[in-house]
Amino acid sequence: MRLSLRVVLISLVALVAVGALISAPGAKHQPLKAQFTAGWCDSNGVSQTIEDATVTTSCATNFSGTSWELFAAAGNTVTGTSQYPIGFVCKVNGRPATQTCDHTPRYDEGTWAFFIASPGETSWHYALTGASLHQTVCGSAEAWLWVPASATPESSMPKTIPETRKCQ
Repeated sequence: MRLSLRVVLISLVALVAVGALISAPGAKHQPLKAQFTAGWCDSNGVSQTIEDATVTTSCATNFSGTSWELFAAAGNTVTGTSQYPIGFVCKVNGRPATQTCDHTPRYDEGTWAFFIASPGETSWHYALTGASLHQTVCGSAEAWLWVPASATPESSMPKTIPETRKCQ
């Protein structure tokens, strides 16, 4: 009886070892890592355009996540405020340099406005959620427009026309 118990235990240890090897991180299928290119997406991806003194557009291919995460996937940097570090966009690519991000900027200090165009659309819509809550959609476009103190985000629109598409 002792011999068969030993065989069972050795078999169990061997099965656990094989299971650990199969489920090791390197053995799992890794999802494609997002990559970005300059310009609007011409294949499956999410486009992001930044408008302030200049206009920059990039495409994040193989991307799925929030609009906040899209900044990095599209090759841009975003800084939140002290109060909302991943919820309120204070600076994009270090701009505006004068913004301290100690507090949520008021309209009279200037602010970033967030716009969305769904796949197949050619016009912008003011986003009703923040970047950290909005889930991106393949084929869509997103715009971040710097709105100076003399205007309000709701009355402003990006100058670019979004290029969107339906993903395969």
